[in-house]
Amino acid sequence: MRSRYCPNLWHGLIVYLISLLANLLLASEPGRSWAVILLAAAAVLTVVLWGQQKWIPAFPPHPTTRTGNANRRHLFYLLGVTGALTLVLAADLRFVADPNETFGLAGTLWLAGIGSLLCSAFVGSHSVCSDALRPTKWTTLEVVIIAGLVVVALLTRVWDLTHFPDNIYPDEIMTGTVATQAYINPIGRSPSVFSTLWSGIDLPALWFWIVALFLKFGGSTLATLRLPAALFGAATVLPLYGLIRGTWGRSAAVAGAAMLAVSASNVHYSRLALNNIVTQFFWATCFLFALRGLRSRQPFDWALAGLVAGLSEHFYYGTRLLPFIMFVFFGYILAVHWQQARQYLSSFLLLVGSYFVGFGPPLFHFVRHPNLYFGRGASLLIWSAHTPTSLGDFQSVWKTIWAVLSENLLGISTHSSQDIIFYAPLLLPAEAALLVLGVALLLWQWRHPAAFLMLVSGVSVFLIGGTLVGYPNSVPPLINHWTPAFPAFYVALAVPVGAWMTSDELSARLRWVMPVTLATGLFVLGWLNLDFYFHRYYADPESLKSSQYRFSQENYEVQTAQSRYQASLGPQYDVFTVGQSPWPYNPAATRYLVAGQQWSALPNPSALPAMCLGNRGLVFLFFRGSEQYQQLTHQLYPGGTDGEVTSHRGKHLFYTYALTPAQVLALHK
Repeated sequence: MRSRYCPNLWHGLIVYLISLLANLLLASEPGRSWAVILLAAAAVLTVVLWGQQKWIPAFPPHPTTRTGNANRRHLFYLLGVTGALTLVLAADLRFVADPNETFGLAGTLWLAGIGSLLCSAFVGSHSVCSDALRPTKWTTLEVVIIAGLVVVALLTRVWDLTHFPDNIYPDEIMTGTVATQAYINPIGRSPSVFSTLWSGIDLPALWFWIVALFLKFGGSTLATLRLPAALFGAATVLPLYGLIRGTWGRSAAVAGAAMLAVSASNVHYSRLALNNIVTQFFWATCFLFALRGLRSRQPFDWALAGLVAGLSEHFYYGTRLLPFIMFVFFGYILAVHWQQARQYLSSFLLLVGSYFVGFGPPLFHFVRHPNLYFGRGASLLIWSAHTPTSLGDFQSVWKTIWAVLSENLLGISTHSSQDIIFYAPLLLPAEAALLVLGVALLLWQWRHPAAFLMLVSGVSVFLIGGTLVGYPNSVPPLINHWTPAFPAFYVALAVPVGAWMTSDELSARLRWVMPVTLATGLFVLGWLNLDFYFHRYYADPESLKSSQYRFSQENYEVQTAQSRYQASLGPQYDVFTVGQSPWPYNPAATRYLVAGQQWSALPNPSALPAMCLGNRGLVFLFFRGSEQYQQLTHQLYPGGTDGEVTSHRGKHLFYTYALTPAQVLALHK
């Protein structure tokens, strides 16, 4: 009887299980042909099952009209936007006149321009009355759920940042070093926050200013260094929830936000002192307000969309795709929805102007140094930049691209990332099974602006940042390049959930079935992700296909193990590496874990300075090739404790010999 009341409940679960089976089969090379067939079948069944569902329309049913006092408010709006552009232009010119000023007048004018833009757009929005579709009202339960998801996202990203992830990446330490040298202990005047820092990398300086602010007030610890990215990662739950809710409803929004909050890859990239993850926050926010602008036709929404897009230019390189994505999106609106598009021409112009306001003085910095904006991406293309001119050229290019693209597709659920930052696929198979269904629905409903925007943003990052741009000696997938597309991935995960939740009119007796099933499924996904990340995940050099990257990770592994071992001793110890270590030591990483500890290289233990025999403990480290000094060290400094440090895989890294401060004092007697 129950299957009669809710057939799509079982049909949806069956389609999901087919997709899940296919994703599990992808791990076996002999079974991949069957996996592809099953994935195609699942996609087709998804469209048959839910393809006729109506999503929340993107456009209001009637044109906008002016309210009372509209002309006066509209004039104020136009003057305010013009003033904002003028102020930002003045900020740009001031920056050109004094590019070494840290913030100064250029920064003040820039902030004033942003304030003028927001105030004028807000007033302009109140001069317009629209019969736009009103969003579903927020309920108390929904507010409680989204607050809970924010808390979960925050806890999974800030809890014990010192120890998870265990690997400490040199780029994290270099981020702290650049921030400290630029804005905490500068030599002379601090550089402009509108310039770029880190020679050869040339990241916008604002990120380092933010990191420096945290280090200054929170202390120079690894947790503090990682905290800014963690907060940005957690904050993405809010715009993503609003983005999904506006088109696909509450259930889909809860599912998408929940999966972002606990997904292992998103949690991992959010727990690193790198700004890759920051882009997802700005992109999700930009898309949220752009789609809201289509429905509301309010200048304030368009101004926020453009402003956030411009601000994103102050962070990770990947955001430089965003202007092109929005340009394609505008072209799509003009071509496919041309009857409505004429209502939005001024809105598109406002978004462009707001983008330049948010970008601010860094735009002029990149104009003065044109190789910085696209130079890094262009230098990392996987083939020479010339345009194919013959059939042989096209075949060669396609062969190169397909080899990378196929590995990237497997990197979604099967192959571990090869970016030497994350050592697992993007999604667990249980999540990837939803992704296939969501992409099928987005493709089927491509005429809906929200679907098209998600598709173009996800595909552009996947093809350009993920496929065409690589590193020397690297192999795909490089998931660190995919972070701008994370909002599109989580939307695709959420779409089939929303379709399934709204597919049946259940009897009162069975109305609880689908919400309980959804809650149970999300709980299981959360448990699988968090159990994997906090209990079973580690940086595994054996998973890397590039021999050079494998060697680098082995180096990081030893450096991290040494720094963490030394930190476990506390500050009241002097540490010595006896003999010659085959691995370079990174003292900067140790300083973020423990303060006041001294480390030195000691070619021969008999040459230990007399001053070291004080009231501090002594620790000797013996790497491969220096074990012959262990017996001599025992004879010279008896009474200590032997130990061994191994990797997560149980591989021997180095031996230790430690004397506590009390044991060192006893040597004097």
